[in-house]
Amino acid sequence: AAVVPAVQAQSTEVLNETGDMVRVMRHPDGTRAIYQRQKGWRGMRCSSYTASGRLAAVNDYTEGKYGQLVGCIIYDHTKKNIIYKVAYGYDSRARLVEERMYSHPQGKLVQRVIYKYDNRGNVIELAFYGVDGKPCLIKDGYAKLVSKYDDRGNVEEFSFYGVDGKPCL
Repeated sequence: AAVVPAVQAQSTEVLNETGDMVRVMRHPDGTRAIYQRQKGWRGMRCSSYTASGRLAAVNDYTEGKYGQLVGCIIYDHTKKNIIYKVAYGYDSRARLVEERMYSHPQGKLVQRVIYKYDNRGNVIELAFYGVDGKPCLIKDGYAKLVSKYDDRGNVEEFSFYGVDGKPCL
């Protein structure tokens, strides 16, 4: 099977000069994401940058009254053009079980992400589906990610699968 040890991004959290909470995540491939929670706003902004430092996209997340994500608007690198809108679905235990991404302004479903959990509440599977309802590859080259945890709930390894259900990567 295609098994890869878990690799974590490096994360730093600070308060900026206006009192907003900011988290910077640096990924092993050189890309980075900056998450910012602004005072007085139920949500968060994530600005994603390429390895060369160019702004790639901006995601504005909206949260419900209990802090759960209810929607997301994804802008291009200009921060002016909406590319996608995302809706989130939860189960009776308030766990995220589905993301639906829609094109803008057409409103057509372009991708679904389904989450599965173990009895301890750990995400054990992420599966990606296209508009036809069939598994689809994401940009990282897989259609399903399976996570294995140790007894303490720490990720031990990831396994990647293609659209045919066979191990890949």
